[in-house]
Amino acid sequence: MPPRSKNPPARARATGQQPAAGTRPRRTGVSPAARPSAKLVCSAGPASGQEFLLSGDEVTIGRAADATVSVPDTSVSRKHALVRKTADGWAVSDLGSGNGTIVNGEQISEEQPLAPGDVITLGDSEFEFADGSAGQGDALAASPRRPPVRTARTGAPAPGARARPVRTSRNSDDPAVAAKKRRRLLIVAGTSLAVLMALGVGYRAIAQKQEKARIEILRAQQAQEAELTTAFQEAKNLTKDGKWVEAKARLEQIVEFAPNFSSKSIATYLERANTEIPNEQALDEAQAALKADQLARAAAALARIKNTMMEKRENELKEQLEVKLGEKVVDARKRLSASPRDLAAMEQVKAMAEDVLAARPEDREAPDIKRQSEDNINRIKNPNLPPPIPETPHLEVMQRFRNGDQSGAMSLAQACAAKNAQCRALESQIKEFDARNKNLENLSSVELKNLYVLDKKIAGGNSSDLSKQLRTRLATVFYKEASNAKTVRNWVTAIQKAQTVLEVDPGHPGANAIIQEARSQAHDIYLRGYQLRETSPDEAGRLFKDVIMMTPPGDTDHEKAKSRLEELQRQ
Repeated sequence: MPPRSKNPPARARATGQQPAAGTRPRRTGVSPAARPSAKLVCSAGPASGQEFLLSGDEVTIGRAADATVSVPDTSVSRKHALVRKTADGWAVSDLGSGNGTIVNGEQISEEQPLAPGDVITLGDSEFEFADGSAGQGDALAASPRRPPVRTARTGAPAPGARARPVRTSRNSDDPAVAAKKRRRLLIVAGTSLAVLMALGVGYRAIAQKQEKARIEILRAQQAQEAELTTAFQEAKNLTKDGKWVEAKARLEQIVEFAPNFSSKSIATYLERANTEIPNEQALDEAQAALKADQLARAAAALARIKNTMMEKRENELKEQLEVKLGEKVVDARKRLSASPRDLAAMEQVKAMAEDVLAARPEDREAPDIKRQSEDNINRIKNPNLPPPIPETPHLEVMQRFRNGDQSGAMSLAQACAAKNAQCRALESQIKEFDARNKNLENLSSVELKNLYVLDKKIAGGNSSDLSKQLRTRLATVFYKEASNAKTVRNWVTAIQKAQTVLEVDPGHPGANAIIQEARSQAHDIYLRGYQLRETSPDEAGRLFKDVIMMTPPGDTDHEKAKSRLEELQRQ
């Protein structure tokens, strides 16, 4: 029986001896099923630090919950990219995403093969591609089992195995040394933490200071904006009050302080101010002249006003001028009759007549007053002159009637009626006036107006002192009719009636209010006509005519309506 071998074959394999020459060592280690798979490692974005194994042949990446790799990133589309396994490895392609798919910094437009270490960027998220099948997995499968490691327990390594250093326990360190190391580490860590905390506190303090400064600047800007807005509004209020000189000064202050603040609007107001300031100065001069009873000077100042926005004040001063002109003529007539032999009185009457003629050259009565005062002055200075032969006895009739002497006017008219046709006509007119004036309460508005016209005709163009009751009755009746016309929106009739009231009573408040309201309505009517000028020219023409009737010449809407009507008539 042969002797038993000391090294049986089974144990020989356990010793790690090399196989015979020409033979292939047996593969041991990790099985194919256990090899690491390809994966995506998220390095940026909400899923940073997570790893996603690529299983199967296709992997979708997106924000959708049903995506293979679901990423909670709003910059990633619901189905953003596709990672697909190909014959050569793995490849990525874009699925029509909003932000596109970028590989290694370059946006792809078609399928892109992937290599280990490639970085795929989807919006704010980044993924690094790792192919485990070509790296660590194959290396583990191809290497034999490692020989045992020599440690303090096992002693020497087996024959043919590589030696590894002996590991010793950390517990073999000196406790005092270890404690000292720990304290040093704690000190370093504490110091670092303190520095970081100080930096954080300092950063917050700086940030808070900067935010406070920003808020203070913003508040200062808002306060400045509010102050400029208030100043601009005050300037606009001054223009509404007709104080253009003050308004311009305020606007120029705003421009000097903040040139870019409402530059277009302020420029418009400044341009208008350059036009209105001369008008304002003329109005002020006219008002002062009226107060001083210098009517010619007041009329000249009002004549200088052009295209003003202060139309209300202008009209008020014009009305005051007309009233004062009428009062001055009446006063001159009375002085002429009362003191015909008083040189100072006659010279004053002459100056009054000349003032009226300078303000209103077309006045019918002032020339006669001036002529008579000059005759009286000449007679006073030359008492030996023979009396003049009266060539116009009818003028004396008209003067007496105008001064309220109806019986004297009638007697004089009857005395000269045989030789003077005008005296005969005045005699008849005075009789008619007397008869109808005694029955005022029963006269219609038309009859009242005719009687008022007759009174002015007898008196030579102005109302006589005999027509006071007639004017009062006429104003009452016509104001009532004007109010009724305004109620039914018949503005043309309303303004005509109101103008008649103002003719006999210039200061009538109700009639003035109707005129002002009618002018406002005239502006609206003009705008309607302007809108209809192309689609309904006939209706537009009618509206433009109403505007012309409702507004005086020189009024802005009056002139524009007149121009538009002429355009329609030329078409």
